[in-house]
Amino acid sequence: MKKLQIMLVNFVLLALPALVWAAGPGDKDVPDMATRTVRVEGLGAINYFFASWYNSNKFVFAILVTIVMGVVGAAIAVVTDVILKAIGMEVSKIEHHE
Repeated sequence: MKKLQIMLVNFVLLALPALVWAAGPGDKDVPDMATRTVRVEGLGAINYFFASWYNSNKFVFAILVTIVMGVVGAAIAVVTDVILKAIGMEVSKIEHHE
């Protein structure tokens, strides 16, 4: 019974933001993100690259951003590992105590 109560509370907590943020039937001010474009005039090289991918193909842009996020996350992990090893912490081995 307690598990059922916990599941119901979690369901309500997960569903509540979707119900609050939903637009009403008469609300037409919500922009369509599938047709939205970004101005590319005056952008630098990297910003222009991402903005042009966003404007031309949003699916490829999403894949590209996902890959870049993974690479940045891996780089942060490597830098953190090097820093922690430099101060004497061993981070490659996790010991479980049961």
